[in-house]
Amino acid sequence: MENKKRQTRSSSSRSKRNEGGVAKKVMFGLGTLILIGILSVLMLAGIFMMYVKTTLAPSIQIDPDDYIMKLSSTLYYQDKETDQWVEYQTYYGDENRIWVDFDVIPDAMWQAAVAIEDHRFFEHHGVDWRRTLGAVTGLITGDTHYGGSTITQQMLKNLTQDNAPYVNRKVREIFRALEFEKNMTKNEILEQYLNRVFFGKGCYGVQTAAQFYFGKDVSELSVAECASIIAITNNPSMYGPMSTVVITNPETDTKKTARQLNKERQELILDRMADPKVGLNYLTKEEAEAAKAEVLLFADGTTSADELVQHANESNLRINGWFAEKVLDDVVADLADMLQIEKKDARIRLMNGGYRIYTTVDPKIQELVESVYADRSNLNLTSKKGQPIQSGITILDPYTGDVVATVGAMGPKTGNLVSNYATMKHQVGSSIKPLTCYAPAVDAGVVTPGTVFDNYPVRLLNNKPWPKNSPNKYTGLTTVQEGVKHSLNTIAVQTVEALGIPESFAFATEKLNLDLCPDDMNVSSLGLGGLTYGLNTMEMAAAFACFVNDGIYMEPRTYVKVTKLDANGEEVVVLENTQETHVAMKETTAYLMNQMLQAAVNGGTGSSAKFSGMHIAGKTGTTSDSRDRYFVGYTPYYVAAVWTGYKTPEKIVYRGNPSITMWKKVMQPIHNGLADKSFHTSTSGITEVTICRDSGMLATDACQADLRGDRIIKVKVPVGMEPKDYCTVHQYRDYCTEGKCLATPNCPSQSVVQKAFLNINRENYGPGIKAEDDAYVIANLEKALESAEGGTGGCPVHGAGYVPPVLDPSLDPNDPNYIPPTGENMPENGEAEKPERPAAPDPDTAIDPEKIWDDLWHTIDN
Repeated sequence: MENKKRQTRSSSSRSKRNEGGVAKKVMFGLGTLILIGILSVLMLAGIFMMYVKTTLAPSIQIDPDDYIMKLSSTLYYQDKETDQWVEYQTYYGDENRIWVDFDVIPDAMWQAAVAIEDHRFFEHHGVDWRRTLGAVTGLITGDTHYGGSTITQQMLKNLTQDNAPYVNRKVREIFRALEFEKNMTKNEILEQYLNRVFFGKGCYGVQTAAQFYFGKDVSELSVAECASIIAITNNPSMYGPMSTVVITNPETDTKKTARQLNKERQELILDRMADPKVGLNYLTKEEAEAAKAEVLLFADGTTSADELVQHANESNLRINGWFAEKVLDDVVADLADMLQIEKKDARIRLMNGGYRIYTTVDPKIQELVESVYADRSNLNLTSKKGQPIQSGITILDPYTGDVVATVGAMGPKTGNLVSNYATMKHQVGSSIKPLTCYAPAVDAGVVTPGTVFDNYPVRLLNNKPWPKNSPNKYTGLTTVQEGVKHSLNTIAVQTVEALGIPESFAFATEKLNLDLCPDDMNVSSLGLGGLTYGLNTMEMAAAFACFVNDGIYMEPRTYVKVTKLDANGEEVVVLENTQETHVAMKETTAYLMNQMLQAAVNGGTGSSAKFSGMHIAGKTGTTSDSRDRYFVGYTPYYVAAVWTGYKTPEKIVYRGNPSITMWKKVMQPIHNGLADKSFHTSTSGITEVTICRDSGMLATDACQADLRGDRIIKVKVPVGMEPKDYCTVHQYRDYCTEGKCLATPNCPSQSVVQKAFLNINRENYGPGIKAEDDAYVIANLEKALESAEGGTGGCPVHGAGYVPPVLDPSLDPNDPNYIPPTGENMPENGEAEKPERPAAPDPDTAIDPEKIWDDLWHTIDN
């Protein structure tokens, strides 16, 4: 029995121990799970705090001083005569807004806003956690009618224009609001909110809304009118009393106008202002009912009882000029870069921060350019599809890089931040050649203006001769200066290839700061202008300005500095616009480029840009499909780059270059009264040499004896770049003046003269591909002689069957038996009578039989 009891006690003890072990294990497991949960929460909290610190912190710091909208930013220009800075324009933001201080706003206005938007506004510190929790729950359940944003959060959203995805934005809004309320009073926040909120019809802020809807200042509004204005904020198109929207209830099919909906929401606001459950007690029940009964008289003469209102005056938005808009874009970009913020935040600060912007504008020139561009009759051109022509222009001072004027479109400017064709990138065509072909090649000593290339296809591309010229013809051996003058594609391509593609690209991007992309590193882009993205008029003007400024590149700028008043009223510099400047090319290169580009205006592709009394140089540009037309022209005073085309690219059909038309209409009046002067006063480092225009080498007698006439020219080249060798292209051959061919043994001596011809080899690219000087190439003349007389060869006049006539020796002045004319055939004045002249010269040859006969008769007569 005792053993059994002991066994029972032992079994019971083991059972208890087992139960205790299981409990311990369960508790241990629960503890482990709780610990893991706590650690996970802490880890997630740490990750979240790291996210807040690294990602959110930079974006939640809002300095109220940067967003005070009472301080307009002002633009200044420097008067040329006094050097004093003069106010040019106050900057008008993107929104129609008039700031009013909080003490001017009726109490009923902010009370109405608090009542309908955030009735616990004075209790929280920027975030209403109860509403936020409700909004989160609604987000989970799909109920999106529960708004969680406080007035502070709404104001910050309007201020920062943060439109990021919902969750990210809401997290930022919460932290921003908490941070913002540490530095701002509730009244200051309400002032910001009421001056920023949108009320429809282009109205921002309560003052503009009061003037638009009721025709009075905000300080004069009644309680009922204040509630009507605040009612708009929920949805201006639905609740705006001037909106023409009609809302249909899908369940009852009843219709309500926006004015009726405004009235309903106005009454809701008034009820909440008086509702004891809301607890604001801004109005008594009697005051609320009286306000609800008030008939509202709107600015258009209608009342709140009218069902539908049409209102034409959508907005009285003030419009910035073209220059003001451009300079502000530049300041915004620089301010954003300096402060490491987004451009939209920088723009808000600039619009509202009371900055002083010292610009480079010349108001007289800017006004002139705007007047020319606003008048469409100055370029009355419409596309086949009915599009009006567009154009953009930038004018700058080449010695400072200062932009003095710019206009971004034709016709009157109708808004802010509209399309600007002066700053857009467009194809520039051949106007790029001086920048990527000729200037870098001259600067590197690869070519001079007298260097000769063959104006003839360089090679076959897709089995077609390439490149083509415009017009599509080839002249043959041509100097670089003639290639520039007539914008010959073949000469440009050969110049780039002689220089090297990498060298051309580097010069354009590093020396001239042209914004080319790596895909542009090819001969077609650099030689002909077929760029990937194109260039804008400011880039082009700045690059060409180097030629005027002795080879010095000055980074273009629209402003000099930006300042702001500090707390003590002292003006402090916020941005100093220091320019990049460097030597882009040798002074001799700039000199020679000016010489060649002047020739392009005086008698080349840019000749229509010429006006009297001023040195002018420039380069035209046209894309292969004539969808873009360009001209960059300059004087010793200003450089102007002009693009012309259509908003949606179409072929431009115009007699001449429309960009030159606009350039001249602007630049000619700008230069009225300015003294003419040359581009360079010093020719140091430049020498003049006599060369053969067909070889670019030192000229010989043979160059002068060319069948076409004297081929000797004088060109200016850098000292040390003079040619050393004499011309080897011209070679003498006997020429039959009657057969117009190389002379053969059958050609009589009196028909044979010695002339010089071109000793070159030229690739044959098939029928129809010829150069104008082919007729003077020795190889071609020899082939022509072989194929004459039906393939038998010989002179076409003095062939194998030719029998020379027997001349009377007395008629040959070289014959010993020659008898000079006397007696009856001698006129009274003692001079021999000149026989009848031969026929007019054959247009197919440069030989003039009449001249030869005159020379022969002169010999006989003497």
